[in-house]
Amino acid sequence: MSVDDGLSFDRIAGSYDETRGGTDRARATAADLAPHLPGGDLLEIGVGTGIVSRALLDTRTTDARADVRIAGVDLSPQMLSVARGRLPGLLVRGSALRLPFAGASFDGVVAVHVLHLVADLGTTLREAARVLRPGGRMVAVHGRPQHERDDDLSRLLRPLRLASRSRNDSPEEVRAAAGAAGLRCVDQHPAAPRSADVSPAQVADGVEGRLWSFLWDLDDATWQAEVVPVVDALRSLPDPDRPRHQVSRTTVSVLERPGTS
Repeated sequence: MSVDDGLSFDRIAGSYDETRGGTDRARATAADLAPHLPGGDLLEIGVGTGIVSRALLDTRTTDARADVRIAGVDLSPQMLSVARGRLPGLLVRGSALRLPFAGASFDGVVAVHVLHLVADLGTTLREAARVLRPGGRMVAVHGRPQHERDDDLSRLLRPLRLASRSRNDSPEEVRAAAGAAGLRCVDQHPAAPRSADVSPAQVADGVEGRLWSFLWDLDDATWQAEVVPVVDALRSLPDPDRPRHQVSRTTVSVLERPGTS
């Protein structure tokens, strides 16, 4: 999903879902979000292909508060084109820094793995607070994935991730920025664990193919100095085609606009 940092997700709109966990991951994310969201009008910032919002709609149809309606905003026309084939309702091309909606338009706002992409976290959260109705909630899934086990894959990838694009979506930074934006942090906890079985060779292929957005804008010198050694080390591991079971978690933050609707 494109948000505001100059990255265009148009290039991967057709393959985004299959390379980011697909429907299973979307359903797990929806299960993380749903208990903290009100019924009524929801907005997903960085709606992307709409896969999470679709899962959230499907989840809420079994909930007593099934009157949910979801709008979405994203900068990528190609991602929105995919979303339109999946979601009813309003899907708009626009910026997280200047949401194209009137104030107090939504009962809930959702942001899933997008806060590290925005150019200004504080402005993004202020915009979320602006479009929320009093008493409304923003639920965000964010933060660098934390691996439960320090295996050979996570050890080799750690320097690459730390040397990559700077992030400002840690739990502490989101909590502080939310407070400055007028949002109260009512809960912050680990997301449901995400499991995957991947081999070093598969990860090396993904890195070389610049699968993840933090690799897209690296210059040649940085690529040679920081990326190539990681790829070589991955391919040099014993049994590079043998899948390794990995479990990781991010963070769920539940933020509330004070007041009553």
